[in-house]
Amino acid sequence: MNINKLTSGLDGSARSRNEPVAADKAPAAKVQQSAVATDQVKLSNSSKSMQQIEAEIRDLPEVDDAAVERIRGAIERGEYKIDYEKLAGKMLDFEDRLN
Repeated sequence: MNINKLTSGLDGSARSRNEPVAADKAPAAKVQQSAVATDQVKLSNSSKSMQQIEAEIRDLPEVDDAAVERIRGAIERGEYKIDYEKLAGKMLDFEDRLN
């Protein structure tokens, strides 16, 4: 099927199906090479902070199951005391590290 008979293009010329298309590969290669040379990625400060925090989390030790059970038991018995000032301080420290 020759669609060029239906749409003759902007210049009004039509090509048959068997007519070779002249393609100059060099300019496309130059454009592609120059695009590779100018591509850059810049991370925001929050992204850098998140990457740092993720790296620190990976370095943390595995979960201490014995400590978790000890705290869980203390909470169930009503013996676990929360230091709200210390908790608030840790939350603020965490927020500062994100910014």
